[in-house]
Amino acid sequence: MSDDDKPDAKRWNYNIHYGEALLERIPEGARTAVDVGCGEGFMARRLVERGLAVTAIDEDAESIRRARAQGSESITFIEGDALTDALPAGTYDVVVANASVHHMDLVEGLTRLRDLVAPGGVLLVVGMAKGGVVDIPREMVASVVDKGHKLFRGYWDHGSPCVWPTPQTYAQVRDTAAALMPGIEFSKKLLWRYTLVWQR
Repeated sequence: MSDDDKPDAKRWNYNIHYGEALLERIPEGARTAVDVGCGEGFMARRLVERGLAVTAIDEDAESIRRARAQGSESITFIEGDALTDALPAGTYDVVVANASVHHMDLVEGLTRLRDLVAPGGVLLVVGMAKGGVVDIPREMVASVVDKGHKLFRGYWDHGSPCVWPTPQTYAQVRDTAAALMPGIEFSKKLLWRYTLVWQR
């Protein structure tokens, strides 16, 4: 099956758009990954394609069922809460959270993600947050860009539970992440997302 024939290759949404770019930040020699809030497993499968042994966790049973149906022998899917389940701290070369941080308490969630990262490993986050008055011009431009993307690329609905509006603001995420992980890279993106990159 060619890449063009794989269902994932034809899927696009904001989380995929920014998540794919973050995969370029995976350290050379990385072997293990955990996908926190994996949904139906799109990002977990992308991590496997890069040669990683992946643990993927989500507390939504239906999402995990669909993920397993599309799965890979290299993915261990867990139905559970990443904040409380016994994921071993400090052992994952790559920790991914794509559109899941806003489902958690911000401090507790970012602390847990940080603690999962192995020495030399990387944390990669695509998140959603609320804008303020300062973001209105950006969001007006984003609405135009969004229509163009949807016209030419479509928009894939992942079908997993959503939380909107998010309880977190961009400023809260930026400041909390910086306090918990000095040196972290925060970037506010055009299409209603932000990214975080941190290397232990």
